[in-house]
Amino acid sequence: MSLTPCKTCGHQVAPTAKVCPGCGVKNPGVRLKHYLYGIAFATALGWFVINVLGAPPKQDGVKITAEEYGEAWPFTVPSVLLDCEPPAYTVVRVNGGTYAINGSARSKAAKMGWRDLSAIWREDPKAVGTTTPWKVPVPTEMIQRALDSCPKP
Repeated sequence: MSLTPCKTCGHQVAPTAKVCPGCGVKNPGVRLKHYLYGIAFATALGWFVINVLGAPPKQDGVKITAEEYGEAWPFTVPSVLLDCEPPAYTVVRVNGGTYAINGSARSKAAKMGWRDLSAIWREDPKAVGTTTPWKVPVPTEMIQRALDSCPKP
């Protein structure tokens, strides 16, 4: 073990010594930087515990169901979590997947790693049997509801 000079008299002591044999000062090998390192470590540990381990799970939107929208329900799944990703991307979350709804979100879907809406987008019953696969349009009220929940800058 290497020795360090006492912070008061300069006598060589072990860094873990409780008392300097030369002058009797307590903790002669401990320097201010050791206290600062301890405070920094305790602060970082406290931040980690509060913000990572103690953080509540992120709310992933508002649950909406097919029952609420009836025939206007545009999805093939019975319920979704409607959400807004800043600045104004309307999305729904289903079974761990995120799907872009409005035009600005759909234009960024690939970049953001969001899934293709067509996987859960319901065909319009009026179009069944025709050569054009029309989809039930996403209600404007649903998009506006999501945009209203988007954090304001």
